Amino acid sequence: MKKYILILFLSIQLNSLYIKAQDSCITALPFCTGTAYDYDAPIGFAAPVGPDYGCLASVANPFWFSIEVVVPGAITITGSALDFSAVPVPIDVDFIYWGPFTTLSGACYLMLDSAHIVGCDYSASNLINISIPSALPGEFYIAMISNYANTSGNIHYEQTAGAGTTACGYSCSFVSLTASPSVCDSADNSYSVSGSVVFNNAPSAGTLTVFGSCGGSQTFTAPFISPSSYTLSGLPSNGSSCFIAAGFSADGSCSINKIYSAPDVCNSTSIEEKAIHDFTLYPNPSNGFFNIRFESVSQDISILISDVIGRTIYHETQRNVSGFYQKQLDISANGKGLYFVRILAENGTYTQKIICN
Repeated sequence: MKKYILILFLSIQLNSLYIKAQDSCITALPFCTGTAYDYDAPIGFAAPVGPDYGCLASVANPFWFSIEVVVPGAITITGSALDFSAVPVPIDVDFIYWGPFTTLSGACYLMLDSAHIVGCDYSASNLINISIPSALPGEFYIAMISNYANTSGNIHYEQTAGAGTTACGYSCSFVSLTASPSVCDSADNSYSVSGSVVFNNAPSAGTLTVFGSCGGSQTFTAPFISPSSYTLSGLPSNGSSCFIAAGFSADGSCSINKIYSAPDVCNSTSIEEKAIHDFTLYPNPSNGFFNIRFESVSQDISILISDVIGRTIYHETQRNVSGFYQKQLDISANGKGLYFVRILAENGTYTQKIICN
C-alpha cells in the first residue's frame, strides 16, 4: 500500500490548455513545447492490456500523450496532480514513458515493450518528471500517466527544461487495416481481397495508397475519409503469403500493413503452361545490389519493385522471355528497408521479398 504524501501546492499556473483525458494510446495527445497542459484526472477505468508497464505494479485510469522531437537536445517535462478541494491536496499518480520510435504508426500495438521503456515511477508522489536527456529530431516517444489514487482532480504538466523542442501538430497514425480474401474463381484462378483502413490526423494533401504485395493497388486523394474501404481484384490464386500495405504520400512515416494468405489454385488446367518457375532473389538480405533469376516459357513479362507502401521504384518490361532469365538490379539509392519484387506474367503475378541492409 502506498503512503500518501501531503504537499500543499502553492500556485496553479495560468495560460494552460484545459483538456479531457486521452484514455487510449492510439488517441495520445501530442505534446507541444511551450504549452502548459491541465486536464481532469481520469477515474474509474483500467489501462489497456498489452503494453509492458515496467515498474507500475498497478495500472489504472491512464492518460496518454505522444512526443515528436523536432529540435535536438534535452527535454524535461514536469508536473503534478491535485484534488479539487479548496486547499488542494496532492493525489498519487505514477508514470511511464517509452521510446525512441521512428514512427508512431504501430507503436501502440507492437513497441510498448520492456526494451523501449525510458523511464518509470511507481511511488507515493504526486509529481511527474519525464526526462529525455538527448532527444534527436525525428524521434517519437509515448508517455502514460496513471491516476493511482482514483481521485478526481487536476493533472498539470509542461516542459520546464532542456533545449529540445517538440512538434505541436497532431501526428498521422493508423488505427487498423483489414484484409479479407475471397474464394478462388475457377474461371481464371483469380481472387479479390477487400477491407477497410482506419486512421487519425491524415495529411491534408497528397494520396493514400492501398498496395497489395501479391498484386493490385488502389489510390485515394485528399480530403481523406476514415474509414476508407478498398478492393483489389484479379489476383492470382496460388496460396502465397501476401500482405496489404497502406500509406500517405505526404507523410512517409505514416503506414500500416496486414498479412493474409491467398487462396489455393482451384482450376489447374493450363496453369503450368505460362508459369514462372524457380523465382529467386540473391543475396537476400543485400546491400541494395541483388540478382533476380527465374525460368519462363516464351511470354512477355514485367518486373516491378515496390516499397512497403506501394510506391514503384523500378519497372521494366521484357518481350518473349524464354528459358532462364537472370539480371543484377540496384535499388541501393532507395535506402534500407523491405521491398517487393513482382513478376507480372501472362498467368498471374509472382512476388518475392528483398531486404536491403
